[in-house]
Amino acid sequence: MRATSYSSPSAKGVQVETFLQPSEMRLVLITGGDLRLMEETAVVVYRAGHIPMLCEWFASPLESIGGQSGSYETAFTELVHPIAERLLNRCDSVLRLKGSSASADLLVALARSRGVRVYSTLQEALAG
Repeated sequence: MRATSYSSPSAKGVQVETFLQPSEMRLVLITGGDLRLMEETAVVVYRAGHIPMLCEWFASPLESIGGQSGSYETAFTELVHPIAERLLNRCDSVLRLKGSSASADLLVALARSRGVRVYSTLQEALAG
């Protein structure tokens, strides 16, 4: 068993130590209204021994390669939402971070309808 200690730049003053067995690694789909916060949280999730995922990591390259043009709504309909649905089939949980986001709310509703665990804090997600 290995101990991992980390602190989040976003969660000021929060220091967490985890003990993970290799079989306890989880794929955590992170969503919210603040991309920078989501990415910072992904680093913490990774350092805790899990695999963080953001739909944006998949949609952005596809959008630029596919020549996607138009509004965000078009990109969401054609890329982000379908990618989110596919990732939900593979993830162990969803971490919904703060921030206003209709797409994050939709993803949470979809996750709950499929029985995927949804967490609202980093500490909850890491505790499992």
